[in-house]
Amino acid sequence: MKNIYASLTLFTVLTCLSGCAYAPHNNLSAERVSASSIQHTSSSKHEASVEEITNKLPGHVYLKGIAFQDTQKPYYLAINYAAIDNQHTFEKSWTSVKTKRILLHNATTLLSAIQNVDSVHFTINTTVPQTITITRKELTDFYGIDLRNYNDVKQVWKEKFEGQQEKIEEFYDAHPITEMQ
Repeated sequence: MKNIYASLTLFTVLTCLSGCAYAPHNNLSAERVSASSIQHTSSSKHEASVEEITNKLPGHVYLKGIAFQDTQKPYYLAINYAAIDNQHTFEKSWTSVKTKRILLHNATTLLSAIQNVDSVHFTINTTVPQTITITRKELTDFYGIDLRNYNDVKQVWKEKFEGQQEKIEEFYDAHPITEMQ
């Protein structure tokens, strides 16, 4: 367990350091990554796969930390986004519309690619921090399919949401993002 925490800490530091070299606005497209382009992981695989997946998702340049809770059920991922160097640029990158698309897309990809995770908890450290937990059951109900059995999440995303912001809004009407005080 210590090795997992040590590798996650090292990964977080390296991500923060390397994130400064990227152009953040180019990495926030929710359609960039599909689960079929990511190796599926299960409890028998090394947690480095979780790091590989999150490094390919929109918003990864702002990734501050990842915690993979797999000691007791329900298992979950906690993903924390924060400004690397410029809070103003970070704030502009997390507008309401972008945030909703990114988090729904990232949760969909993570819960389809990582078989033993029951939910993903996101925290975005904007001026008023935001948080949301998206469960596998919520996405199964929303999509009408079990994402563990679906290899091409990019296709599901295109079929359900391409150019249809109102459907994304419907999801968040039922599962709002919470502003933390």
